[in-house]
Amino acid sequence: MTRQEPADAERRIADAFAHREGDRVPLWGILCHRPIYERILGAGAVGNAIDVPLGEKLESHARVYRELGIDMTRAQLWPPDREAPPESATVWQTHIVTAADVASYRPELPDEAARDRAAVIFRMQIEANSPHTVFAPTVRGVFCPVFERMGLEEFSYACADSPGEIVRLMDLHTEYARSMAERVAALPQAAYAVVADDMAYKGGLMFPPAWMRQFWLPRIARVVEPLKRAGLKVIYHSDGNIEALLADLIGIGVDAINPLEPLAGMDIGRIKRQFGADLTLVGGVDCAELLTFGKPHQVRDEVRRLIDLAAPGGGFIIGDSSQVMPDTPMENLMAFYETVHGD
Repeated sequence: MTRQEPADAERRIADAFAHREGDRVPLWGILCHRPIYERILGAGAVGNAIDVPLGEKLESHARVYRELGIDMTRAQLWPPDREAPPESATVWQTHIVTAADVASYRPELPDEAARDRAAVIFRMQIEANSPHTVFAPTVRGVFCPVFERMGLEEFSYACADSPGEIVRLMDLHTEYARSMAERVAALPQAAYAVVADDMAYKGGLMFPPAWMRQFWLPRIARVVEPLKRAGLKVIYHSDGNIEALLADLIGIGVDAINPLEPLAGMDIGRIKRQFGADLTLVGGVDCAELLTFGKPHQVRDEVRRLIDLAAPGGGFIIGDSSQVMPDTPMENLMAFYETVHGD
């Protein structure tokens, strides 16, 4: 069932970032989908997450991604427990900070030992997947970790009433994220990294572009800088519509964007025309409606349409627009992957 020779994935990804057309469009994937794990590994081999040792997880993930011909990923998620409802795959952060108590809030960030352990796991993930799947470690950003602990309303009040406290929290997360970026940059196995900082929803940016450029952009640039200095290619991840800041991301050295959420208006044809010379586009296949509720022929048609739009001239890695969710019909998932592979 394996779709490629060992070196094919690394070559395809390198071609995509160099804006060269390869033998086919590379495939990006993040699977939170128990049925596909059970199909490949066997139902008895897929336990519940808490019961599976790390080494076994890494080997299992690598085999599933290899068998499916997934060329690149940033995250490997152990499938939900067999009895778990599909919505449990999405875990929302609890809002624990209000504008009134933001001055006393001290985020609990991982200590140096925990950061070192995370870097070791990144190395293990890269090695377990190589060379069949390119694994890009993910570094969290500087806006979302603050915003998500407060919610939009309380965050907005705090920005108005206590802007210095918001800056303090963003600075703490900036230095933590930069320290993780430095660890990723020091991994000799790493060639790619993801900086993930959700900053938009379907209607556009959560905060005005001017605010993002003043408060967010210099801090996210500090996270990107050690990765670029080490020669890594940087993929910036944010759900929602981030089109207003694409030129700014290019300006700080970002090489690619993900996940190109179509329901948020991230039109891949338009973005390719405007920014395709400077950015590699990663994602684009709607996983919220199309993959979950569509028909296989609709999935195939959309995959072909996206390839026709974005593949010419290279610079495109097709993938899901967030992750493959547990209730995605198997026939839709296979229609997606088989179409990419030319089956």
